[in-house]
Amino acid sequence: MATIDDFSRLVSGIYSAAMTPEQWDVTMADIGRAFDGSSAALVITDGKTRTLKHADIPPDAATNYADHFARLDHVLSAVETGPVGAVRTGTELMWPHQNCEFQTDWARRNGFEDGLFIRLTDAPSATSLAVATSRRSDPFDTADRVALVRRLVPHLQQALRTQYHLEDLSHRSNDLAGASEAVRHGIVVVAPGHRVVYTNSAADRILRADDGLRIRPARIEAGSLRADAQLQHSIDRALASNKADGGGNSFLCVRPSGRRPYIVHVLPLDETAFASPRPQNRAMIVIVDPDLEPEPPARLLRRLYGLTRSEAEIALMVVRGHGRNHIADELSLSLATVKTHLHHVFEKTGTHRQAELVRLLLSLDPLCR
Repeated sequence: MATIDDFSRLVSGIYSAAMTPEQWDVTMADIGRAFDGSSAALVITDGKTRTLKHADIPPDAATNYADHFARLDHVLSAVETGPVGAVRTGTELMWPHQNCEFQTDWARRNGFEDGLFIRLTDAPSATSLAVATSRRSDPFDTADRVALVRRLVPHLQQALRTQYHLEDLSHRSNDLAGASEAVRHGIVVVAPGHRVVYTNSAADRILRADDGLRIRPARIEAGSLRADAQLQHSIDRALASNKADGGGNSFLCVRPSGRRPYIVHVLPLDETAFASPRPQNRAMIVIVDPDLEPEPPARLLRRLYGLTRSEAEIALMVVRGHGRNHIADELSLSLATVKTHLHHVFEKTGTHRQAELVRLLLSLDPLCR
């Protein structure tokens, strides 16, 4: 049976697999060898689906199991309905059922007539460890083997918890990254020391252009002394604050190209939003390029407020700064008709003046591309 060195190697492999799931195949093979050349597998049951994962068994046996025998597996059914951590044996679960289809057509044919089985996790999905072997003259569940599997169980459970937690963090990170990539504005996340830890694609383009904002070894800088002083002060304030304190700041950043200045918002991010054993505040910098700000599409105005095609067109011309006389000439309408359409726009949008209408319509512009 396994020596102390063998056990240490198994535990090391288990935690390595938690960090790198591709290592589970190697770990299961090592566990099988530790039980005198048996086969080991993690079995995951989610709802009505039971899957052999990282199974150290022949490929055709795994295929047949997935195609047909998984739903007939009375052994794992019993394990999954039993308590977590309990060691179940082939003597209990397999030997009394020698003539059932699962036993005769799959388990026996593949040399899995005995073993040790343990449910490792609770609902909603159950993960179990199966160590299976051919039938021997003596039962497989010797005191040494049962003791070994019991010593491995808490390490397997902790490794699975770690793996699930890392997978959840990865999904959350991917979701956040995907959301930030959908945003038209540049987004930069800064850690203590003004160290840039994240930029979305829009921010990368802005910083690469070096037109008023740039990145220098892991730090974001503004091209002008005044704007850079505002930027660094705003970052310091946001890092020392939190969302509840409202320690944000906004300013204009001039551009050497002569294009309209960037609008820069620096906001604190709450440290509790970051899953870290030593959470630290972050600052988020939002960079708005006014030259890239589109007007809200006419179809959005029609859908939200029930505007007619003509009403939406006139509303957008108001946003562009055109007066009623210009709108009438441009659309070949009488001034009275323009006034009537505009009155309907005010009624439907709940506004009373053109300035209110402009503010409302500009606020409708989605951040997404």
